[in-house]
Amino acid sequence: MQAVIGLDFGTQSARAILVDAETGETLCSHTVAYPHGVMEGDLASVQDYEFALLSLLEAVTPAEYRENIVGICVDATSFTLVPVGADGKALATTAEFGDRYHAQIKLWKHHAAQAQAEEALALARSMELPVLGRIGGSISCEWALPKLMQMRDEDRQVYDAVDMALDLCEFLTYRLTGLPVRSTGSMSFKGLWASDLGFPPDEYLNSLRPGIAAEYRHKMRGVVKCPGQKAGYLQPAWATHLGLKDNVVVAAGTLDGHTALVALGALEAGDATLVIGTSNVVAIQSKQLREIPGVCGVAKDGFTEGLYGIDSGQSGTGDMLDWFVHNVLPEEIVRQAEQRNVSPHQVLIEQIERPWENTVIATDWWNGSRNVLCDLSLPGALIGMSLTTQAKDIYLALLQSIACGTREILEQCEVFGVSVEHLLVTGGIAMKNPLLMQEYANLLHRRIYVGQAEEGPALGAAILAAVAVGLYETPMEAYRHIGVRRFVCYIPNEQHREAYEDLYRRNRMLRQIVSTWKNEANCF
Repeated sequence: MQAVIGLDFGTQSARAILVDAETGETLCSHTVAYPHGVMEGDLASVQDYEFALLSLLEAVTPAEYRENIVGICVDATSFTLVPVGADGKALATTAEFGDRYHAQIKLWKHHAAQAQAEEALALARSMELPVLGRIGGSISCEWALPKLMQMRDEDRQVYDAVDMALDLCEFLTYRLTGLPVRSTGSMSFKGLWASDLGFPPDEYLNSLRPGIAAEYRHKMRGVVKCPGQKAGYLQPAWATHLGLKDNVVVAAGTLDGHTALVALGALEAGDATLVIGTSNVVAIQSKQLREIPGVCGVAKDGFTEGLYGIDSGQSGTGDMLDWFVHNVLPEEIVRQAEQRNVSPHQVLIEQIERPWENTVIATDWWNGSRNVLCDLSLPGALIGMSLTTQAKDIYLALLQSIACGTREILEQCEVFGVSVEHLLVTGGIAMKNPLLMQEYANLLHRRIYVGQAEEGPALGAAILAAVAVGLYETPMEAYRHIGVRRFVCYIPNEQHREAYEDLYRRNRMLRQIVSTWKNEANCF
């Protein structure tokens, strides 16, 4: 038997699974909550990631399997910026910079570089940069360049000390191998890089900040590898500590929303996956290059070699529902949940009987709009409430806003020649919230297939590890042996199709109203 490890680093916690690479059996698994969690300002603790990496690997390398382990792959949230010094250590761990704001890890949802993003976008548009077509015509403050520009503007000493600006999946892979290997996803979707275009021209970068072109290329350097390619081997110190062989392969790091695509077998043109967690990731496979305005990006070999990957999603789904539960939910529902030892979500779901009749409409922009408007400063909104409105009505509106946001992304892709034939879903919320999944089917008017896997992204990482080792030639071959084979299908409610079309129409109207109000009144 040969076994592989998949590591999945999310926003609030990390998890790992050890998988039999021949049968797909999960031999053991483990989850770690970050001790510090999401810190003020959407920063993260490097100690959290170091602790989680060590704890997870120790937990999934029991003595009876150590001789069998041949490969490891890490996925993580993106773009989560880890500033690394010339000594190869995260700046936040050093005595000199440990307490400096810009030396800290900035999570994907760190939005403080909005001004720099707008500046970079305005110049890119005026210069008609070709890379704009690959990134949906927009530049997000979540990405590498705006975050580095903000660091340069506000703390030049820290900025100059940064030798490498790594995405989290790249940093963790670097910790395991000692080699600075880049992820195609991080570079293409978040780093303003394309395999055929390279980085933006020096003229553009130096017009933003004199001299930043050479700095950006240096800090973002490294061999770029596709998912499933080998990054290197596990360093001897790690192998010795864990009791593993000295030839364990470490695959190139990848984005957490993209490994699910492999786990679910969405590996052909027209396939798409939806990962529902703290945020939503929609990943679509395309046979041809299609530049789509309002969508995060498109990259050759972005998800799997030989196809173009289209990356998109929504910034606040689980986050938005968590806000509702902690700030709006009546105490009565909380008490019911505690008495029954169930989630408050379960109590609310049971109270909702005729969802197509909901009069409350919401936008899902509690954390801004990542795609199709691409404006992270847009706010969430609720409309249609009265003195008879109950918590269940607002909760349902939030669920429906998530499905409507996804539909708008898919429709935008269809306008530009990319159709989704199969939509496969995973993520913790997908498994726990059947009402949301049924509303997806109803509002998208398509069958939704939810993969029955507790750790879909981690399983996808394990599959990529098996490919990097050479146990299988392609991710599809590996999927047939290891991947998720059991799905629950949600079928659209055709009886109330017109009512759901009206819900979607009203949701789009609210999105347009809020967007216009924000731009014209400049009130957010």
